[in-house]
Amino acid sequence: MNKTIKRVTRKDVAERANVSPTIVSYVINNNRYVDSEKKKRVQEALSELGYKPNAMARALKGKRSNHILFIVDDLQSEHFSRIMKQLDSWAFENNYFISLCESRNSDSFVNQVYQRYFDAVLIASGTFKQKHIQELIDTKIPVVILEMRKYDKLNGNFGLINTGLYDGARLCCKTLINNNRKKILFVDSFQTLSFTKSPKDDFRYKGFLDELEENNYKKDINYKIVSNCKDERELSDAIDDILNSGFTIDGVFGRTDSVAIHTMYKLIDKGYKIPRDCSLIGVNNARISRYTTPQLSTLDINREKIGESIILLLDQMFNNKIENNLNISLETTLIKRASL
Repeated sequence: MNKTIKRVTRKDVAERANVSPTIVSYVINNNRYVDSEKKKRVQEALSELGYKPNAMARALKGKRSNHILFIVDDLQSEHFSRIMKQLDSWAFENNYFISLCESRNSDSFVNQVYQRYFDAVLIASGTFKQKHIQELIDTKIPVVILEMRKYDKLNGNFGLINTGLYDGARLCCKTLINNNRKKILFVDSFQTLSFTKSPKDDFRYKGFLDELEENNYKKDINYKIVSNCKDERELSDAIDDILNSGFTIDGVFGRTDSVAIHTMYKLIDKGYKIPRDCSLIGVNNARISRYTTPQLSTLDINREKIGESIILLLDQMFNNKIENNLNISLETTLIKRASL
């Protein structure tokens, strides 16, 4: 954990830069002239000490930014834009502005988030490190997390919304098993700037493994994992390698609809008849899943309820109602279409 978040003061910076705390304030707020040499020393001290302004003190003075940050894994995801749409009316009516930002696992990213005086941070990222989330919680900024993985190391006051992904993933795999599928493939998301592969405690990944292993499915015999593909070409190559190894894919669970669809059309190109030869299920109920041939079965995440839950938790946290339960659990729905 970055211990400088709460402990470095303007006095510390002033001592390091050999100036007065008032000069430090002028440089931070950029509201008074400061000699260039002194300004340089202050800026260097700020950087060296990892100083962050006290956002809570600023808020107590009535200086809210009315700006909320939403950190996600993939800015191009339809899933997150649809959640944003659920939040848009509330934000407009309450004079808030919500910005969507792709997660980056670095101390500098967390520092920038803190220094920009957001009134709250929403996190929907399967790969954003828990230590970075804890750093944000420690600053006392209201934080609401969409639980895409197990967060067992976090402490303090924060909102947590379990969207039902673990049980939903198990249901998807159980459905494939009930369809007598014996050679099942888990296809992970494409690797992006912030997303490499699902961690072991990722709910979709863990739900997949737990359901198959409970049914005595063995790795490499009954199931395989495809991850770290940067794009469609690399996914296509990975599927070729698997098929060439003698593993005849007859079931697919895609971490998203997008990768499930790419996999489906790759298998069709290889001569597969869907769903006779292979059943496929994705996640997110993206619009395109209804227009594929055949239509893709998918796990629907209740975005309307997610939006309502975020608003409820923010209201509690903004009004210091932290004695209430800040955990909310939702359910997913499996939409069965022709790909099964």
